[in-house]
Amino acid sequence: MQQVAKEILLRAKKDVFSGNLGNYLTTFKGDGLDFREIRDYEYGDDIRKINWKATAKSSSLKTNVFNEERELNIVIVFMVSGTLHFGSVKLKQEVATEIMALLAFSSIKSDNRLQSIFFDKRLEKFFEPTKNDAIIYQLVDSAIEFDTLNREFNYKEFCNFVNGVVKQKSLIFMVGDFYGDVDLSEIAHKNEVYAIIVRDRLEENPLLMGEYELIDPNSLNSEDITLNREIADEYRRVVEDRDKKLYEHFLQHQITYGKIYTNEDIYIRLSEIIKG
Repeated sequence: MQQVAKEILLRAKKDVFSGNLGNYLTTFKGDGLDFREIRDYEYGDDIRKINWKATAKSSSLKTNVFNEERELNIVIVFMVSGTLHFGSVKLKQEVATEIMALLAFSSIKSDNRLQSIFFDKRLEKFFEPTKNDAIIYQLVDSAIEFDTLNREFNYKEFCNFVNGVVKQKSLIFMVGDFYGDVDLSEIAHKNEVYAIIVRDRLEENPLLMGEYELIDPNSLNSEDITLNREIADEYRRVVEDRDKKLYEHFLQHQITYGKIYTNEDIYIRLSEIIKG
């Protein structure tokens, strides 16, 4: 395992086990229910759990009582795209990898099931649900070594895959830069989804002026461009408009979201996003 991956693992493990990131995950409750008994209905009970058959046989309302399972099914998604291969401070891919490590260590620390998906236009890697922390080292190694160039994330194919594989209501953390036509409506209605947006400040606010050869990291097509203040301002407006549309989509479908820039303290920002 290369040195960058080792540093990410050590840093993430230290942050998680000396902090309380995992505690924030407990606000999401598993929906696995284990039937315990039938008793008289009491004020404040969930009316959806009323046992109508038992009620019909008695003179009072009866309700089912369950033992609620607190164990969570946590899914971490590495959104593979060429645009992750950029960064003025550090590569976005490196930041995304550290976010995955933090989430993975937090999941295992909290005794939750963890599964991970690497996806672009199709499934690239899939890690089965586990509580074994050995998987984290494989995740980090895979994420930091992944060749993201000439790849692009397909939201429709991803949602189809998740709905076919993830049967249980889950806590899904999607880690990527969220460019393109984002649509997560097909998984958000039955899961709790967090969108962790990884960006570099320079890509949102280009300060460089002059002549450059720009290479599209998704298609690898190149174009010569003269960057001046007018073009930079227009570019910035386009990014802001796209992000505004992105946030509206997240709010509409009750998706929790937040940005982490390449020059920020990753652990602190991730904690703030999850804590809400």
